[in-house]
Amino acid sequence: MWKFLLLIAAVIVWPGSAQDQQVYLTTIDNWSFWKIRATGPMTNANVKATCKAAGMKLPCYRRGRDKWGWWAPGCIKFHHAEYITLNALSGELCGRTSGYGSRCQPLDETFVYAAGRDSAFGVEYMSDNAVLGLKGANYNNMYALCAGEDVA
Repeated sequence: MWKFLLLIAAVIVWPGSAQDQQVYLTTIDNWSFWKIRATGPMTNANVKATCKAAGMKLPCYRRGRDKWGWWAPGCIKFHHAEYITLNALSGELCGRTSGYGSRCQPLDETFVYAAGRDSAFGVEYMSDNAVLGLKGANYNNMYALCAGEDVA
C-alpha cells in the first residue's frame, strides 16, 4: 500500500517540478523560441548540447550573418528589425529592446550561443551588467535559448 501511495505522490508532484524545464517564450518568423533548463556551466558547448538534446535548433547572439563573428552557419536565421537575438525577443515579449534582454523578465537567466566565444552570452533581469552581459562560464544551471520550427 505504501509503494502505491508513494507512486501516486510522485506522479502528482513530478509535473509541477518539471514545468520550468522548458519555457515557451514567443514565435518570430516561424521559429518558436524556448528557454530550456541546462545543467552545468553556461558555455557555448553546453548551450548547443542542451538545444540538441531537446530536439531544437540553435539561435546565435545575432539573428543572421554578421562581420563581427557573433553568428555561425549552424545557427538559425530569422527576420526582425533588431540584429541582436535577445533584443528581438525582448521587443516581442516586453515591448523593450534596450539592455540586451535584461529589461525583460521572461529572459532572466537565459543564455544564447555566442559564436567565436568560449562562453554563451546571458542576461539577468534588471542587472547593471546589461551592457557587458553575463559570461556563461561563470554561471551554472541556468537556461539555454533554443528554437523550434513552428509548424502552425
